[in-house]
Amino acid sequence: MRYNILGSSSKGNLIVVEDILLLDCGVSYRKLKPYLSKVKLIFISHEHSDHLNKKTIKQIVYNYPTIKFVTGSSGVAKELALQKANYKNVYILDWGKTYDLGAIKVKLDYLYHDVENYALHWEYKGKKGLYAVDTCRIDQIEAKNYDLYLIEANYKEELLEYHKQNCTDDNELFYLNRVDSTHLSWEKANDFLINNMGDNSEYQYIHQSNYNFKNEEKEN
Repeated sequence: MRYNILGSSSKGNLIVVEDILLLDCGVSYRKLKPYLSKVKLIFISHEHSDHLNKKTIKQIVYNYPTIKFVTGSSGVAKELALQKANYKNVYILDWGKTYDLGAIKVKLDYLYHDVENYALHWEYKGKKGLYAVDTCRIDQIEAKNYDLYLIEANYKEELLEYHKQNCTDDNELFYLNRVDSTHLSWEKANDFLINNMGDNSEYQYIHQSNYNFKNEEKEN
């Protein structure tokens, strides 16, 4: 299954799948514009600005009025209304149910973050994928033998604990103490993948922290 990651960090998240599906919309309109002529559906997981860029949404609604939006989040639905998205093109779905949207079948699963947040299962041309980001757990989801898994692996548990123990800045420590309640560890991501992947499945880690996963120095 073809995909192109245009952003996967706190600076902005967006993945293009098979040209027609966007997973989140947290990058600039300029960066996204070359892909929009073929896009049919945009899934937005939750309302945080690195997943929902208001200026980008406004431009999409104005310039590509037939593109449809999918979400389970009331906060996202409210923002889409504020950006004047046509209510006929906004699908607010119940999680746990499968919806046939023509070329694509979709299902949402609930995720555990600090705002209402959802994972997306999709099926396109007989192939299945799962997108899950910004969640402290994923073991509640079953997605056996999918073709593609786009799964958050934000931090390594041992490295995060090391940073906590050696942190001398109160503000930084406050942030570090929130990470494991709002994001998915590499270890939990791997447990999920081992329990769900088939012989021909592919996976991609997403939303990895340079500091808590790769141990690179934080930017000032």
